[in-house]
Amino acid sequence: MGESRQGKLIVLEGGEGSGKDANMAHLEAMFAERDDVLFTREPGGTAIGERIRSLLMDHSSTQMSFQSELLLFLAARAQLMDEVIRPALSAGTHVLANRFGLSTVAYQIYRAERHEHRDFLNMVSVQVVGNVVPFYVLLDVDPHVGIARTQTRKGEITRFDVEPIEVHTRVRQGYHDAVRDFPHVIVDASRPLREVQKDVFNHVHHLLAYD
Repeated sequence: MGESRQGKLIVLEGGEGSGKDANMAHLEAMFAERDDVLFTREPGGTAIGERIRSLLMDHSSTQMSFQSELLLFLAARAQLMDEVIRPALSAGTHVLANRFGLSTVAYQIYRAERHEHRDFLNMVSVQVVGNVVPFYVLLDVDPHVGIARTQTRKGEITRFDVEPIEVHTRVRQGYHDAVRDFPHVIVDASRPLREVQKDVFNHVHHLLAYD
C-alpha cells in the first residue's frame, strides 16, 4: 500500500480591503461538494483562538504592548495548528486559511517597525508551525484602494483598518518582502472582484487538483 496523502495548507493573504473575506466565501461555495477541504481563519479558527481574536481586534486594545500583541497572535496560531491544521493535514484534508504567518511579519514587524524582533518571531514560528509549509495566495492592492474599500464594506471593522495610510504602505511592503521565502502566487486585487475571484479559484483549484 502507498503512503497516505498529506493535505496542503493554502493561505489567502493581503492588506486591508484586498478582498480576502469575499474570496474565501467564493472558494467555500465553489468547493462545497468536496469533503477533503477545510476552511479556517487567523487569528481564530478555534474556541480559544476566537477569544484571542476578540481581544486583539477590539478598538479598546490600542494600548496593547508590542510584545503582548505578537505573543497573542502566536498563541492563537499554536492553538490552531494543534487543534485544526496539523490533524487535518495528517488526515489528507486540505486547509484553506484566511491569513497565517505572513500577516504576522507584515503587521507585527513591518507595520510596527520592529524589525529587531524578526529573529524572535522566526524562532517561535519554527516551534509553532514545525515542518508545515504553506502556499500563499497574496492579494495585492494599493493601500489607498484597500482603505477606501474598508470604509464602504459591511462587517467587522478592526483597529488595524483605521490606521494611517503610511502604516498600510509598510504592511504591503512587508507582504512583498516576506512572501519570497515561501511558495506563492501574487494576484492583482485592485481589479473588479469577479476577475480576482476567478484567478484565485483557478490557482487554488490547480493546487488541489488530484494527481
